[in-house]
Amino acid sequence: MGTINLFGGEKGGVGKSFVCRAAVQYHIDKEKEFSLFDADPTNSDVDRIYQAFSKVAIISEGREYEQMAYPIYNEAIEKRSVLVNLPAQVFIPLHKWIERNGLLEIAKNDGVEFCMWFISDGGYDSLKLLRESLETYGTSIPHIFVKNNGRCFDWRHVDNDKPLQSQLKKYHVKTIEFPEFIDNAHRNYIDINSLTFGDAAQSKDQNSIFRQHVTQFLRQAYTAFEETGVFEDEAAKQ
Repeated sequence: MGTINLFGGEKGGVGKSFVCRAAVQYHIDKEKEFSLFDADPTNSDVDRIYQAFSKVAIISEGREYEQMAYPIYNEAIEKRSVLVNLPAQVFIPLHKWIERNGLLEIAKNDGVEFCMWFISDGGYDSLKLLRESLETYGTSIPHIFVKNNGRCFDWRHVDNDKPLQSQLKKYHVKTIEFPEFIDNAHRNYIDINSLTFGDAAQSKDQNSIFRQHVTQFLRQAYTAFEETGVFEDEAAKQ
């Protein structure tokens, strides 16, 4: 069974690409088979940095782009894990693509699952969009609510939001805390030089503190991913 992992959140600037990049590195380090698609044409960080693994996809309402999204689904039939970096404001075209092609229906026969990794900065707009996504897909597309600690350090307003917590419980949403990357200068160095997290962790051009920040971040990110059980091999789930 293959899983299409959609790394989104609908709102820009919440860290979607950063979380997706960490998930890519997780698969590389754990030697897990995967396919990678970057569907964000305006901020293709994932494709730029992990270009050795990445393919470009377009999820659009325009019929002329329909063929550009098919490989995302087809790869899930062949691969255990498909990672997709979504752009902001993709909810409507993504939903129309899924509905128009009846993907949730044929997925049952093809042994394919969807999983929405909803990355949030804890802001009002972000949480509103999460509610809308949950109401649209219910349990047909499981959601992982990713609290990005790199964008928000105090989540008490979310934890105390009874309607939201009730909705998360209703749809069996798993919640994880994604770690903050310590030192913005080090993070910017990685981005500016288009380094994979693996290359950054082994960089000889930087000192041991830099490398430790990368290693520590990955360790914490991997722990968060493994809490969901989504990336487990089928044998491990049985």
